[in-house]
Parts: sequence; C-alpha cells; structure tokens
Amino acid sequence: MVSLAGYLRELAEKGIFDVGDIVRQYESWVLENRYMVMAHEREAWVSDAGEWEYIAVKCSKRGNDVYVYRVDSRLCGIGRNLPDIQHNFYETPFTSMLFISLTYDTKLCSFAEAWQRIGVEFNRYRANLRKKYGKFSVMRTWESYENGFPHVHAILIFEEKKFRVFPSYEQNRKGELRLVWRIHEKEDFEPYWHSWQDIKAVYNVRGGLEYLKKYILKCAEYCHGDKKGKLTLAMCWVFRKKAFYVSGQFRKALSDLIRLTCSSKTCKIQVDLFNTELESNPWKVLGFFGASLLDLDVEIWTVKLTKEQINACYAEWERYKQHN
Repeated sequence: MVSLAGYLRELAEKGIFDVGDIVRQYESWVLENRYMVMAHEREAWVSDAGEWEYIAVKCSKRGNDVYVYRVDSRLCGIGRNLPDIQHNFYETPFTSMLFISLTYDTKLCSFAEAWQRIGVEFNRYRANLRKKYGKFSVMRTWESYENGFPHVHAILIFEEKKFRVFPSYEQNRKGELRLVWRIHEKEDFEPYWHSWQDIKAVYNVRGGLEYLKKYILKCAEYCHGDKKGKLTLAMCWVFRKKAFYVSGQFRKALSDLIRLTCSSKTCKIQVDLFNTELESNPWKVLGFFGASLLDLDVEIWTVKLTKEQINACYAEWERYKQHN
C-alpha cells in the first residue's frame, strides 16, 4: 500500500501537484491528531481487565508538538556547555569552522527532482571536500524556498585544514551594514556544487551553532507560523528527508575546537511512557486511532484508557475490517 506522502510524491514528480497542493495536503495530514493504543501483551485487548491495562500515546508527526519535542531534545545536548568565545580574526586570520549555504538553480530541474537529488548531491559535495581538505565533521539542515526548491545550511568543522579569512562589510536584509568574515579559498569550493553557494567563517562558535539550531527548529514546528518553515516541513514529509543530520564526530570536534575536556560517561536506563523506570513488562501495539474517536485532549500525550474508549477502538477496528 502506498502511503499518502508516497502518493503525493508520485504526483509531484509527474508535474500534477504543485507546491501549494503539497502544502495543503500536508496541513490536512499534520492537523489530524492520532494516538497509538497499546496494551499489556499478556492480556487480550478486549477483555474485562482493569483500566490500567490500556494506554494511548500521541503519535509523532512531522511538525506537531511531539515531533518538536523530540527534535529539541536531540539538539539541546549539542554544544550545551560551550563558552561564549569569539575568535579574534584580526590577530589570527584563520578558521577551521565554516557556515555554508548551498542553493539550487531552478534551471537545472523541477522542484520535485531537486528534492530527490539533493541528498546524493550534498553527499558528493562532502566527499569532494574531504578529498581536497581531509576529514571534517558536519551539522546540516534543509530549507525550502517559496518556489519549493531546497537549499542547504551546514556547519563544517575541519580537522586538517585552516582557511585564511578576511573582513567584509555587507548589507543585511534590513539594509544595515554588518561585518562578515569570508575565506580566500571560496573559489576552490565552487567546482563541487552546481549552483550558488555562500561561505562564511564562524567567529563565534556558540553563536554559529545557535544560528543553525534556529533554522532547524523553525523548520520543525508547524504552528510556528513561518511560511518557509511550513513549506520545508511539507517538502521533507513528501520527499522523505531527515530534518537535520549531525555527523558522529561533530560533538568531539566542537570540544576539540575550544580545547574543552568533557566526560562521555552516562547512566542509561530504560523508562516507560510515563517516565518511570521500566521493568520487564511487554506491551504490544493494537492500532492507531484518531483523537476524536477517543475523545482525547490533544494537549495530553499519554493517557490511560477507560473501558468505553477501548470499546470504541474495537468497534472502529471492526468497521475497518468490514470495509477492507
């Protein structure tokens, strides 16, 4: 069975669906709150067991509150203890940390083809840079333009290469002059990407990291209200793109960059859906049901089900089997 996102992807690739169609379909999908109903594996889910036997857990859907929480949780540990240190490029005009934005030329292909290609093309871009400059770590996110075409924002931390920087006073979107640090080697990057690219030296490690995190979070929350953020969510959903990527050595590279020592010792325990330590007690998934069927407040993520709610799920499952 083809998923809704897969069906929309096929229509977009054939040129039948445009950007607006995809966004409208995405909005209908993300606003439909669904819950995963679970029960103790040792019990039949339609038995007369106590209420505590069955729970409903709100599903994570790209852009909803559960999804935002998961993204934010993954990001909060990256660079958490970084001091607010600014490099003095006037004194030492070299950097190993770059902020890169890669655009996509609309003349090359359709927006659907661009989203299909961009992952492979960015990996090729990284491979070529690695051949030229040696190992580096990367933190990357996608963003969509209003026309539906993707572009890339990434921080690269090089292990074996330092780039010579120079100051450049440039106007921002408000027309204000600001100091930007560029690198002399930008032309060496150009053969590795087919479209325009912007490269800046990161002079404040924590600031550069927080800037990229803002891009990621802006493109993670549907209710944020940002048009490009919603468009990015819709495109990543349809074209099955991970919202962001952090290479395995990125955290270590950050620590090495500012000469900090940190402990990797952690205490790991498994917890249940109520955040209490998990004992040996298997659960099984019974199905996925709409919040309206269960009469649930969508602000609540995990709830124990009553017998009436369980019976409503069972009745819905019976109706589904009759029509399929």
